[in-house]
Amino acid sequence: MESEEACGTRRTERVENQTNQQNKLENRLIRCILDAGEVILKSGGEINRVEDTMARMCRAYGFVRTDVFTITSSIVITVYTAGGEILTQTRRIRGYDMNLDRIHQMNQLAREVCETPIEVGELERRIREIQNTKELEPWKMMLLYGANAAVFSVFFGGGPAEALFGALTGMGLCLLLGATEHIFTNEIVCYAFCSALGGLFLGLIRKYVMPYAVDPALMGNIMLLIPGIPFTNSIRDMLSGDTMSGLLRMCECLLRTVAVAAGFVGVMTLLGVAGI
Repeated sequence: MESEEACGTRRTERVENQTNQQNKLENRLIRCILDAGEVILKSGGEINRVEDTMARMCRAYGFVRTDVFTITSSIVITVYTAGGEILTQTRRIRGYDMNLDRIHQMNQLAREVCETPIEVGELERRIREIQNTKELEPWKMMLLYGANAAVFSVFFGGGPAEALFGALTGMGLCLLLGATEHIFTNEIVCYAFCSALGGLFLGLIRKYVMPYAVDPALMGNIMLLIPGIPFTNSIRDMLSGDTMSGLLRMCECLLRTVAVAAGFVGVMTLLGVAGI
């Protein structure tokens, strides 16, 4: 017969294996919840939505306590398990891709999880599907950029010519942003560069194609690149108590706005000095 010591050792090993498997499952689950928060944040969701969604999902899966800290570039989550373990994971956020449809889908998934928790494998699959949600085809995005630029050009006092050239510049900006987003590591530099090329295009049309009022077309294209939703979210963050996150987001928006204005106006100023 086995000794009592050998039986005790085997029992200890079984307990340790069960504990390790449980820890792996819990860490996998936290990683899924962190993925969900990342999708919301990168798609343009406000800080409070990110933290609230993650906390609710953690409670649905039985974690005793959840602490989530989110800023525009990082998410940190710490959970307390029923077994007394404290688990922490962090995620560095790089780049944003505004997509309100992804936010809607993730909110719907979070509601389903809060009502009836699903298995970790299924949760991973659902989140992966949301992450891979297809965006509009490039030609549709170009048409939207052009249409918005034309509408804004007319809104700022332009006529048919200003609307036409504003639309052409807007479609060109759409192509430029898509082509240069992987070239420039700094988003602000990317927007300044694209804005400068857009201003150059408008100036050259006035000089070599036909005279027209540049200002309405210029303003129409500036409006395309102003980060309206992120700026609104920054104010919402500050009103909801996330002052630091709101200030960080607002600073990013202001810097991007200055870069866009500097790109357009700087080139137009240089063209004026050069007599073009």
